[in-house]
Amino acid sequence: MPSNGHKKLEALKDDAAQELREFGREVRHKANDAKKDVVSKLYDAAEGIRREVRESKASKDARHSADSVARQLEKAAHYINRHSFEDMGEDVEKIVRRPPVRIVLIALVVGLVIGLIMRNSNRKLEVRGDVEIKP
Repeated sequence: MPSNGHKKLEALKDDAAQELREFGREVRHKANDAKKDVVSKLYDAAEGIRREVRESKASKDARHSADSVARQLEKAAHYINRHSFEDMGEDVEKIVRRPPVRIVLIALVVGLVIGLIMRNSNRKLEVRGDVEIKP
């Protein structure tokens, strides 16, 4: 009888291991789908930035700045597309170990650029007579 209980325990252990492997495959599949979606959206955002600047007939400096932002978005998309989640995790660890001042400054600049883009986007909607978006 004790061997029968041991067999049942082994069967439960094997079933649990199989379920865990299936869950892992499903999670990896969904993560890869999300990764592809993020890459696509980054490329679309870069294209949209360039298109908006062209259509708005912005100054040369504004076009140059917008192109620089678009290139960085494309660079991020390329990085995400080419690296595994494990590689990205290692890179994040390296960055976090660096002095935090640089990271905070980069985050601040990115936030300001996004804020300016959003602000100009809202103004453009009001000027063109589209649906107004009020804060």
